[in-house]
This record gives sequence, C-alpha cells and structure tokens, in this order.
Amino acid sequence: MIIKTKGIVLNYIKYKESSIICKIYTESHGLQSFIVNGVRKSKNSQLSIFQPLNQLDLIFYLKKNSTLHRIKESKIYKIYKSLHYEIPKISICFFLSEFLIKVLTSEEDQNKKFEFISKSIQDFDKIVKDYNDFHVKFLIKLSHHFGVGISNHSQLTVYSNSDTLVTRYIENCINDDYDIITKSNNILRNKVINLIIEYYKTNLDINFNINSNDVLNKIFK
Repeated sequence: MIIKTKGIVLNYIKYKESSIICKIYTESHGLQSFIVNGVRKSKNSQLSIFQPLNQLDLIFYLKKNSTLHRIKESKIYKIYKSLHYEIPKISICFFLSEFLIKVLTSEEDQNKKFEFISKSIQDFDKIVKDYNDFHVKFLIKLSHHFGVGISNHSQLTVYSNSDTLVTRYIENCINDDYDIITKSNNILRNKVINLIIEYYKTNLDINFNINSNDVLNKIFK
C-alpha cells in the first residue's frame, strides 16, 4: 500500500554502504521505521533531509506486519531559519528527538498530536533568543496530548522534595507561552526535566533514559 503523509524526522542510523534506517513520526501512522536506499552517496547525498525534527512530505510503501518500510519520495516542506544552525538549538533538537522516540507510538491518525508537535517546532525555530526553557515547556504541553496533562506543580514535585524556586518555575512553564522569557538556570531546568521524565515514565508505564540531557546540561550553564 502506498501512503502519502507528512512526517517529522527523529533520528537515523547508517545502513550498509550508502543507506540509512530512520525513525519518522508520521501524521497517518504514528512512529515508523524506514529504510532509505542510496541516500549517503557522496555525489548525490540527501542526508541533510533527515536531520532531527525536519518536517517532510512523504510517500512510502506500507508493508503490513512489518516494522520496516521503504520511502518512495521525500522532501522538506518546512524550511527552518535557525534550528540546525545554532548549537544550543541543535542540542535541544537532539534531546526532543530522543524523548519523542521513547514516548510516541505507531497508532494511526494522530492528527492533533502531530499538529501540536509540528507547530511547536516551527515556533521554536522563530524564537531568536532566550529559548533555554523551550524543551521544558514543550514536554509539559505535550503531556496533555497523552491524556496525562501536567497542570499543577504538585504532579511533578510528588517525585522529589522541591523548594519554592522549583515549584514557581514549574508553574511558570505551565502557564507561559514559548516566546515568554522564563527566569531559570541550568540547575533548575535539570531538576525539573528529571521530574518530567519521571512523570512520563510513571504515567505512561515506560522505562527509558535520555542521554542527550547530559549534553544540554553542559551547554546551558
């Protein structure tokens, strides 16, 4: 079956001499894995298309009862201005990609969740400065699309003894839009991110670790 849909790239690994296997969150079929042949050929490399959080128009062959599908055509449909050019933003992209791989599923017709993620990424691209807290706000807002929405600091602080600064920061992240400057520091963000990860693990009954969170800790000091 041939499927035409939009997709958000999450990651890829090299496969054989010139191909890759990539994970893409599709609007029509949720999280799926694809093989893309010949994409790493030096004379005609299209590897840049599959950078984390790139948004694509896809046509692919859906193979039932298979966990790996083939892409027929792919092209970028949202061109970013800053997302892949600023090191802090690149690091946030890797963190969000790694997180999304852990929590997204292969259920069909995830239009509202897909639309939220797609628009959030575009909003992130437009923010020129003071975006250090974007990923914290994103994960909080994303929780509502899993039916376990974070709407009060007590839902997170139950996992750890927290001071006033932590609870106030959580409440600000719950209420603030992406482009609102939220006062924070690296220690504060790190505490809250760990609480959010624990919240997702408990409420979605999944177990995972996020390696790229260590990179964020080094960049945002």
